[in-house]
Amino acid sequence: MIRFGLPLIVFLLFLLEGTWFQIFVPPSPERDIVLVPRFTIIAIVMISIFRGAGSGILYGIAVGLLYDFVYTDLIGVYMFSFGFTAYISSFTFTAVRTNFWWQFLITLGSLFVLEWMTYGLHYVIGYTDILFEDFFMTRMLPSWILNGTAALLLIYPFQRFFHRLRELEELQQR
Repeated sequence: MIRFGLPLIVFLLFLLEGTWFQIFVPPSPERDIVLVPRFTIIAIVMISIFRGAGSGILYGIAVGLLYDFVYTDLIGVYMFSFGFTAYISSFTFTAVRTNFWWQFLITLGSLFVLEWMTYGLHYVIGYTDILFEDFFMTRMLPSWILNGTAALLLIYPFQRFFHRLRELEELQQR
């Protein structure tokens, strides 16, 4: 039963991004900023750190494809961006797996890379015409602050989950 825990958590975070967040913080024409929650990428970064690059990339590609199907008409941008972000965030050093602040910094960097990459890919293929300065001030920076705050709240529960998962796997191998 525990093997279904991780996919269920990632899927629930995906649903939380698209439903509850839009209810509690609806987009408004009165605000200049756009808040984009990326709770699943926080989970994918933690999967990459604790389970390795292979698992992180697999989850990244699956969630990215889900993003492409649900939120865009262009298939592949989020799939590539999530998979690549999972790959570059997969540090297997013991110091990273045990230190909350290293995980937080890697998550912040991954959030920045993901937003920058998706914007860049959309800009290059002509899907958006927003200048980077406008994108950075109205969407990237506010979303980065929002998701950084969410990362502060989510990293510790993910640490506990992965430590518990490792203990259960060790028990099953005995």
